[in-house]
Amino acid sequence: MTPNNHVHNRELQQDARAWADFTGTKYTAALRQISSPLAQGLLGERVSARRLIAVLDDHEVVGAHGGVPLLGEDGFRSEGWRFDGETDYIQLVLVVEMLRLFTPEPTTPEVHSYALKHTAEWFLAPHCSYVSNGRAIWAAAALGLPLAEIDDGGPNVMIGISERQHDYVRRVIGHGQGEPQAHHFRPTGLDYLQAALERAASGELLEGGWVAPTTPVVETAPFHDWLVLQDAQAGWVGRFASDYAAGIRDSDHGVAHTPDELLVILQGVSRSDEAYDAAVRLISEWMTTSPLAEPVRTEPVSGDRSDHGGWGAGAGTTERYEFLCPCGYGRIVEEHDNIPGFRDHDVRILCDKCRAEWRFADGRSVRDWGLEPIVTVGAS
Repeated sequence: MTPNNHVHNRELQQDARAWADFTGTKYTAALRQISSPLAQGLLGERVSARRLIAVLDDHEVVGAHGGVPLLGEDGFRSEGWRFDGETDYIQLVLVVEMLRLFTPEPTTPEVHSYALKHTAEWFLAPHCSYVSNGRAIWAAAALGLPLAEIDDGGPNVMIGISERQHDYVRRVIGHGQGEPQAHHFRPTGLDYLQAALERAASGELLEGGWVAPTTPVVETAPFHDWLVLQDAQAGWVGRFASDYAAGIRDSDHGVAHTPDELLVILQGVSRSDEAYDAAVRLISEWMTTSPLAEPVRTEPVSGDRSDHGGWGAGAGTTERYEFLCPCGYGRIVEEHDNIPGFRDHDVRILCDKCRAEWRFADGRSVRDWGLEPIVTVGAS
């Protein structure tokens, strides 16, 4: 046995004795739980049973500090725990593992402990059958997440994890407002943890652990940043900007880095005519006021390039490409006749609405066409 294995086994034995004493169960039953592959650390280091027990006394918010216990099965300001002697430690550790998914929110704890306890039950099923309100709080305290009391004197607390990431996970597991349509709030360890739970539950002892990705480079999105600030405008323009920002928060769609991407988002969501018209007015204002603005290119639909025998002066090719029009209900057609003696290049909008609201930007070739709104800036 290597020295490292010896130290590891001794720590497991010490944890098992502490857990057996604390829960009033047999040492062998406690050691069986402490040694389970599910309890060896999936998204982080193994969770110490001795540390879990100590939290109930020394935590700044829910710790007893030598007095009357402040945390119990029902939550804050309750007493007593119900231990089954078979899975209690494993289930508590799994709640800690799930909480490791989320980015801590140290300033303003945002997630209600009772909502979190349900999320844990749904996410960890079938590996964990029940999570009490108290255990959700206990796991958060053990992980060092910020906790905040609620003034109503009840058993719940607010827990400092990202509310947006929490909502995203609830939707992924089928307990939110439909599946998320964008993934900017997806916790980076989600796929790994789901797979690791299955492997560990089958008895596999995972080695190496999860390696968090390096911090990604933050992409600049000046159009998005400008757009969300337009919610103060009157009428449908301000309402659209507000709804766009809400869609980002709720993972209903992604970030629009450019007006082109905003049009793609609009084609994928339910929208009113007023909302679309407001979007066009906002794009017009952006293009008129921002030096970063570029003409809009819409999404391609189809394309074809064919050989042609020509009309006596030699063979050539013809090309035809179709793109969505800005409103999404018509087409933009780009055509090229590459035939000696009959060369022609043309692009046109086959949509009455868009033809009245958009024009092709000057100074660009047919292949490099781009659109800009005709809408008057500031129209209500």
